[in-house]
Amino acid sequence: MRRWVGIWGAAAACCAGLTSCTVPPGGVVGVTVDAQGAAVIVVQMCEGHIDGATLYRDDETLGKWEVSSPVTGFSQFTLDSGGNGWAVVGELEGRDPEQQYTIYGWSTDNSWSANHLDFSDRDLSGLKPGTVLVPEREQEGHRSESLEDFKTKTCEDWT
Repeated sequence: MRRWVGIWGAAAACCAGLTSCTVPPGGVVGVTVDAQGAAVIVVQMCEGHIDGATLYRDDETLGKWEVSSPVTGFSQFTLDSGGNGWAVVGELEGRDPEQQYTIYGWSTDNSWSANHLDFSDRDLSGLKPGTVLVPEREQEGHRSESLEDFKTKTCEDWT
């Protein structure tokens, strides 16, 4: 009997440890393009904050950005150069137009994150300025919405 209590106790501790390691999302990352077709990352935080963003593919970091002040609402930066308080950290790796990439927002203290977005340069080629590619809610993939809706309606649906 003691053995089972010990096993169940260990299992419960492991489960609690696993769930406490996840960083809760407090917002969403999207991507749009500027008038020249350059990728612009947009962030809308609904609760909490983020301090940076990372672009990766297959567990390989291709780019990292840090922001001068924590983002608690809307923010944006150019993927290739940063801006608006965002600075590129280290070298940016080139992107293959055929590959899928993931970008997500994070906080240095792991208290908050912004939901990740999977996209390719091919996805970006179909975007127009003012249209944002955002992650689908509660399923894989992405969808488009206006930048205005991204800024004003993202947090309405936040639960």
